[in-house]
Amino acid sequence: MSCISQKDNQTSTIYEVIFNAQSRGALENISLTNNTITYKNYNTTKTYKISKNNLEQLFNLIQKLDLKTISEIQAPSNKRATDAALHASLTIKTSNESFTSNVFDDDNPPSELKDIIDLLKTFSQE
Repeated sequence: MSCISQKDNQTSTIYEVIFNAQSRGALENISLTNNTITYKNYNTTKTYKISKNNLEQLFNLIQKLDLKTISEIQAPSNKRATDAALHASLTIKTSNESFTSNVFDDDNPPSELKDIIDLLKTFSQE
């Protein structure tokens, strides 16, 4: 989809960005591949095209992350342990590797990931 420069000056192509949130009774999956967002829950699957400007906006946010340390980001809350929130994670797949965050509450993502997740959710509602 796009080339981004990582903090260690390596260049990778992002192939997919996935937000996944689920519990025993709920599911929300948002997947971005190329310029297509796919939104899934237990009842529906919807697909949307997004603009080049929206893609650039998302990639600019991702570029601010050090993908190699995304799995070390700690969740700010733990409501998911009592089923008060969905178990959520963010995965970014590049041409070389796949980077997945720690699990966090879907309604309270780590601050480092919040803007990316909010933007993905916005895209999936267009």
